[in-house]
Amino acid sequence: MDSLSKKIQNLGIHDIRNAARFAQNMIVQYEPYQIDIRRATNTDAWGPTPKHLEKVLRNRYQVPLYLLTEYTLKRLVDHVATRPKNLYEKARKDYVNYGSEWRVVLKCLVVIEFLLLNVADGDELNQVRSCLVTHKHLLSREVAQYRVAMSNDGKMEVHERGIRKKCENILQLLDDTQYLKKERRAHAKNNLKIRQQAESSLYNANPIDTSAMSSEYLDSDEGVEEEEPHRRRSQLDQQRRQRRDILRERIKNTEIQRKKQQQQQDLPDLIDFDAEPAQGQEDEDEDEDDDDDDDEFGDFQAGDDSQAIAAAAPPPKPKQQDLDLLNWDAPVNAQAQTPAQAQAPKQDAFADLFSQSKSLI
Repeated sequence: MDSLSKKIQNLGIHDIRNAARFAQNMIVQYEPYQIDIRRATNTDAWGPTPKHLEKVLRNRYQVPLYLLTEYTLKRLVDHVATRPKNLYEKARKDYVNYGSEWRVVLKCLVVIEFLLLNVADGDELNQVRSCLVTHKHLLSREVAQYRVAMSNDGKMEVHERGIRKKCENILQLLDDTQYLKKERRAHAKNNLKIRQQAESSLYNANPIDTSAMSSEYLDSDEGVEEEEPHRRRSQLDQQRRQRRDILRERIKNTEIQRKKQQQQQDLPDLIDFDAEPAQGQEDEDEDEDDDDDDDEFGDFQAGDDSQAIAAAAPPPKPKQQDLDLLNWDAPVNAQAQTPAQAQAPKQDAFADLFSQSKSLI
């Protein structure tokens, strides 16, 4: 209960009005596009905001644009009229909207101008223009001669001049097609600039220079709709490409630093004698120790078999006589044999084989 009482105490006049408008929409059962138009043309001291205008324009996919324009004109006429038709309108003028009806009139003109400048070319623009031309007398007579009876801030003449100026601008857009095309191009250019600045701030990029726009874009109305997505897409692609290059450079630098650190860790310290030897060096030392053991075992076997090998070894052969290369009469294969060698008995053929096999072990 305490929280509910605090909420009731914090309620303001704006909250009460919003609740009353919601109840009115539920009772009368307005269409969604009518609710959006009524919300954009209420008696608040602000608005219509771009969000409200975009919601009104979004209904063109469900409702024809001439219905949107007709309902806006109907709401304009209801608040311009000085004589109420029934008791409900009298209570609204004299009590509910007293001193704030000029805001509804001005906001209705703002919505009509927004529709003229933002709808697509072709059928949509023709629907809005045909509806306004049909009811042109409302703008040229009723709205042009409108007088603000009462204003909350006391600036009735200032508000009258603002309403009259807005009405004259709409009439000029209807009468002069060249002026309409010029205003639509300027409005599209401003929207493009605002959208690009929003995207640049969103992606933390530099603001986009719109002063270098081509003359064809400024001269043709079709170029506004065709080149706008292409320019926006090219800017986004360029920003993504820059981010990829920066990321690729960072990865390359980190890889180079990692390789340098790995090389520094792999270099052995030749001065530090307390450092443990590497695994490969330990394996080499073990292999050398095994080789030394094998050599000692071979020496041990050689010591035991040396006497047997010496006994079985054949006697040394005498040296052959030196060949006289200048003596052409001497036989080439002649060999001098000593008398002892000529008279020596023949040995066993298997003794040499046995001695050689023992020496090779």
